[in-house]
Amino acid sequence: MKLRGWLWLLGFFLLAGCKPGINSSDTQDLAANLNAPFDYYINGMQTQRFSADGKPVFTLRAGRATHFPADDHIELTSPVLHWFRDNAEPWIISADAGNLHHNASTEELTLTGSVKANTSLPQTGNILLETGRLNLWPKDKIALTDAEVKFTTQATRWQSKGMRLNIARNTLSLLNDVRGIYAP
Repeated sequence: MKLRGWLWLLGFFLLAGCKPGINSSDTQDLAANLNAPFDYYINGMQTQRFSADGKPVFTLRAGRATHFPADDHIELTSPVLHWFRDNAEPWIISADAGNLHHNASTEELTLTGSVKANTSLPQTGNILLETGRLNLWPKDKIALTDAEVKFTTQATRWQSKGMRLNIARNTLSLLNDVRGIYAP
């Protein structure tokens, strides 16, 4: 009979949160984690998108992807985007961080930090774009920024305040305060 009494008392303390080694600050920390602003994360995230005819549109990788349900966006750590073009080298775009916003009709990827985009074209060779912020619409194959941009090829170096890149048309527009050097 005494053993049953002790077992009941031990069960009561366990239910009441008085188990040795667990205190109220631990349970508050656990509750805070349950109320975190994100609902899931993925370490080593990778996603691929294809066109209706089965051709790859882009591949996106990130060291970590954290989803925030309040506005349905995903924060990315060290994202790398391979943006494919028909019969040409892909654009490879990397950054320190990124945010992916999407809804039924559009997807927007905002890259920040040290953003670098590079590809190779037959007429110019290797191209490198560097900026601190870049907004991309992967399905539309458009990239846009109003930040300072450095554009470098083997023969040219350009700087601009703002840029628009259209992957589908293979055009780059430097927008404001353009200055550069061309050495053939």
